[in-house]
Amino acid sequence: MSPRVITIVAIVSSIVAVAAIAFSLLQVFASGDGAPDAAEAIDHDFAARVGDQVLLLEEVSLLHGDATAVEQWVEDELLAQLAVREGLEDERISRFVQRRARQVYLRDLMVERVLAQVHRPSSSQVFEMMVRDSLLYMVERHYYHILLADSAIADSIHRKLLMGEHFQTMAERMSMGQKSAIGGGLGFMVGGELTGFPPEVGLLDGLSEVYSSHLGYHIFLTTEQRELTDTTRVIASLREVLYRQWIDDRIETLLELARAGTEIEVRERWSTE
Repeated sequence: MSPRVITIVAIVSSIVAVAAIAFSLLQVFASGDGAPDAAEAIDHDFAARVGDQVLLLEEVSLLHGDATAVEQWVEDELLAQLAVREGLEDERISRFVQRRARQVYLRDLMVERVLAQVHRPSSSQVFEMMVRDSLLYMVERHYYHILLADSAIADSIHRKLLMGEHFQTMAERMSMGQKSAIGGGLGFMVGGELTGFPPEVGLLDGLSEVYSSHLGYHIFLTTEQRELTDTTRVIASLREVLYRQWIDDRIETLLELARAGTEIEVRERWSTE
């Protein structure tokens, strides 16, 4: 997903975690091999009952549940009712979880439709894109990378690098990146493989500025350039990059359509009371 979408997801991650608990109770039925036999639904319209709560055969069928899923529902409902009797329920949270679970369910339906409509690009389509922007896709640069959690520390390190500090040594000492132990070396890459950053990172010659992402603060360095040596590898890599970009574009189009005529207000500050 794009950095903008990733940022939004990060903001609501704690909310999604709560909603996922409720949504997982629905998803448990998806593990079944098939719906109950239709003849069994003639005599009874429910699969299970716990107190005043009923699981309908229709609901089991819709989610392709099986006997294990029904048993899981019974156990979950028993624990849920016990929690109510013990006074653990906050009805405000329960109402929110119900709304959020429905929201996630409907969102996923839209995303699934997009995934079904967007097909992975062919190798020839990717190669055509590479030829159109040869500096970004037909030139390999040897990249080094430093990842930091704090913007002030990142700025301080960037100043030291500008003054001549050794990049690889600094990466070994300070970087949180996966390649920090080897001086932050990412190897030779074409610029188009570095997604989620401004285009100038893909055309970098020397030391970069400090760039932020949902992971933290990044500093890049390139030391060598050469013509592309492994076209097959890069095409395979860029097929996924282009595929994800097409999906992001479709989702952004859907969001623009959804925004049209819809009143949206997001307050900068809100009270917890």
